[in-house]
Amino acid sequence: MTDSWDTAGYIASSRYRASVCEFLEGEGPELPSRIASELELAQPHVSRALSELRERGVVELLVPESQQKGRLYGLTRRGRTALVRLHGESESGSVSVTFVEEKAFPYPPLVDFLAAEYPDTFRVALVREGDDSDVFVANEEVREACDSNSLSTVIGALSAGDATVDEQLERTDADDERFVVRGFEHSLWIRLPVSEDIEVFVSLDRNAEVNVNSFVDACRRRLKN
Repeated sequence: MTDSWDTAGYIASSRYRASVCEFLEGEGPELPSRIASELELAQPHVSRALSELRERGVVELLVPESQQKGRLYGLTRRGRTALVRLHGESESGSVSVTFVEEKAFPYPPLVDFLAAEYPDTFRVALVREGDDSDVFVANEEVREACDSNSLSTVIGALSAGDATVDEQLERTDADDERFVVRGFEHSLWIRLPVSEDIEVFVSLDRNAEVNVNSFVDACRRRLKN
């Protein structure tokens, strides 16, 4: 996993981080209060996002650390590079996201399996067909952390990207096209191609303990029902 992709994934996995970065990219350096006002977000969310992004070298404080007022933040070169990568990966893979209830999800047996076997770590199940997707979110806490733009960006990038298996998981052959696994800060995404036009995505908590091959096989059995 390249550094630019890792950073891009980190940005896209939080709607607050993504919104702050997009704002700074378009408007240039700005104060946290101004960012919060323009984005209509609570300032604590913006301040936390800036702190997280600064720790990752995505944004930088443009005034002395000792200055308590007028703390101006801007994107770093690393941040701009990550955004270019993020936009480039998703440019041809923009996805329309529709949140649905379990009964409206195209593969109910898959949702039943994930909810029963991984009640504490199951986050999202998603079916993409062309430019449209149906999304089932496991609980309200996860729903609050998701938004359609972030999901669209992540899905487009996963669809376009090469297969990468997270270091915490069992490694598989690089040329195995049955699935793609990528780890973000808080979530793990597994892409399961079903046909030429349809692919399924499953997201678990980042620390979920799974055997990749067994998990994929179990999911695929539910996709056939």
